[in-house]
Amino acid sequence: MSGLSDLKNLLQKNPIIPALRSSKDVEAALKITPRCVFVLESSIYTLKNVVDSLRERGHFVFVHADLIEGLKTDPSGIRFLAREINPEGLITTHKNVLEIAKDLNLLTILRIFLLDSQAFKKGKQLAYNVNPDFIEVLPGISVIAVDEPILKEIPFPLIAGGLIKTLDQVNKILSRGILAVSTSERALWEQ
Repeated sequence: MSGLSDLKNLLQKNPIIPALRSSKDVEAALKITPRCVFVLESSIYTLKNVVDSLRERGHFVFVHADLIEGLKTDPSGIRFLAREINPEGLITTHKNVLEIAKDLNLLTILRIFLLDSQAFKKGKQLAYNVNPDFIEVLPGISVIAVDEPILKEIPFPLIAGGLIKTLDQVNKILSRGILAVSTSERALWEQ
């Protein structure tokens, strides 16, 4: 798998994205059907093995560049991540990381926060400036309470992540037009 359309198709079939924070999460993800996965925490020492293992299992792997221990999110760090680790895409909150990732032909996810109207406005403006492939809205649970016209102000495919613990929450979020949900709640990964 490599392209944006492949990923969108995969997310339509499996809209719950495992958010991996530990080696136990990686072990659990290696036992489930192939899908998109987010590696949220790792170190520069273990990341290549993690990504390679997940890809061998058939997963479509995104790495949260901002959270990798030992990796700076400067141009050299992102080029290293793209060339040596070789995920399908990167997740970040930083404009420069998105720009470099796009230049390296990686898929991109911009994380924005729905903490208040100012944070939403700032995130939306950043999205218009860098044109990511997807936007991940945090906390994902807030999507249930936000008016749908506000969500429609963002013309990018949306993923909701953070504080999502139940299948009922997942279903409510997806019913709001959100493409997918990322969660570290392992019980939801095979739903």
